[in-house]
Amino acid sequence: MFETYLSIFMMVLIAIALGVGMFVFSYIFGYVKKSRTSKETYECGMPLLDEAQKRISIRYYVVLLLFLLFDVETLLLFPIIAVYREMMGDAGFKFYTLLELIIFIGILFVGYIYINKKGALKWE
Repeated sequence: MFETYLSIFMMVLIAIALGVGMFVFSYIFGYVKKSRTSKETYECGMPLLDEAQKRISIRYYVVLLLFLLFDVETLLLFPIIAVYREMMGDAGFKFYTLLELIIFIGILFVGYIYINKKGALKWE
């Protein structure tokens, strides 16, 4: 059993050694010039307009999470639509798939109404 996994073990070991070796080589032979400008945020050669470590409103994260939630749920519609188009001949399966699609879109709509009433999409 050990012989079958020996090649995989050697490949992982070589990959780890190569990655660690590159970091060590870069640390030893790399040139680092420490200055005030090297620690500043680079903005296309223009002088800084504001500090780099600035607080960001939580609204950005809420909108991001809502976008990801609805984006993933919309992606889940594609397999249902593909199966629905493929099974057009079977009336029972067609009705079941259509009912499932309506329920899924209804849940999305209820979620949209909920976040709209909570004011998550209103920017103040």
